[in-house]
Amino acid sequence: MTRILQTCLLLAAASLAVFLAGIRNPPVMFFDEKLYVDAGNAILRHTSDPSPYGPPLGKLLVAAGIAVAGDNSFGWRWPGAVCGAVTLVGVFLLIYFLLEDYTLALTAALLTFLNNFLYVLSRIAMMDIYLVTFALWGVLAFVAAIKLPAVTRTRRRILLALSGAAFGAAIACKWNGVDELAVVFLLGVFLLLNISTSSELAECSGNLGEAGAPFFVISFTAIPAAVYLATFYPLFHSQHLAFSAHNLASANLFIWRFHRAVAGNTGLIVAWYKWPLMIAPTRALSYLVGNWYVMWAGLLALLWSLRRFGAALPETLLVSLYAVNMLQWIVTPQPCTFYYYYFPAATFLTLAIPVVVHRLPVRCLGVRLSVVSVLPALCVFAYCFAHMAHLGAPYDTMLGYWP
Repeated sequence: MTRILQTCLLLAAASLAVFLAGIRNPPVMFFDEKLYVDAGNAILRHTSDPSPYGPPLGKLLVAAGIAVAGDNSFGWRWPGAVCGAVTLVGVFLLIYFLLEDYTLALTAALLTFLNNFLYVLSRIAMMDIYLVTFALWGVLAFVAAIKLPAVTRTRRRILLALSGAAFGAAIACKWNGVDELAVVFLLGVFLLLNISTSSELAECSGNLGEAGAPFFVISFTAIPAAVYLATFYPLFHSQHLAFSAHNLASANLFIWRFHRAVAGNTGLIVAWYKWPLMIAPTRALSYLVGNWYVMWAGLLALLWSLRRFGAALPETLLVSLYAVNMLQWIVTPQPCTFYYYYFPAATFLTLAIPVVVHRLPVRCLGVRLSVVSVLPALCVFAYCFAHMAHLGAPYDTMLGYWP
């Protein structure tokens, strides 16, 4: 356990240092930062929210960053960098709990760090990093509740409650957090029904049953709803509005209507089914494109994982999380979609690689497969880094010119 704690601290410190290095560049707001920076400043100045078309938690975190470090590019962005580091720790722990393999947990963290999405979206004042951080820790707390052995019923219930609270916070950053909540709730119902013949899932069923079905339902219905609604209190307080059912309903109805009608920037719209095979970067957003190796190897890993879907927890969980995060765009009544929306799905896609490696021999031709799985990702990340980090000339073209 000491080694696990030390690794978590090292991952957090090292990744935070990388995310913060050069985070002031560019020194002005870019892409959609203005929407959330203006909202954060409005909260601090107790004026009306200029961006009322999203839930409040992410904007409150941006406001906290400005309050601590000032109204500048560092102040806008440092909370996202912290969340990026916390996400990386969550990835490490999640795979460690799922596979009980320290090396592959570390592999998962390294692949996530190198998948390009985490680096870019941890260094911009937008809501997606907050969404993924809370959603991932919600999944982590649920897995801990059903996987950890020799844990008391009280502790399992605490973990379930924390999971529900994390999902509520994720939804309070972006409504897409409901995707992870839905997967975990449905998986929990499946486990409580105890209809699987898998010994691994049967053990998880017993652990969840120990916590109790009524408490499970409360944890993933009432608790997320309460946390979500509670995040509106500081926003309403800053606007001198009553924290009332009427104002809550009005705020959420406006969010719904806005996203049903928003046209978005037509030059940046990319259909959701094109995201997995995207090659060209989003120039306006730090040349964001998923690490080609990680994205494509992850797709192959997910396809391979279908063989054990419904029989093993890691494969069942990751395939479900990826599928729901993608397929929800078929029914989501928003007319525009952007490539960076792929971030949550891409995160779970990344984790499929170490899960498949876990099912293969440890070594191939004398080389550890975990090492082999990381090296190509490192090469692609290095190629993309100069543009993602907004490095100036001559460093921006040191590995080639991006058209």
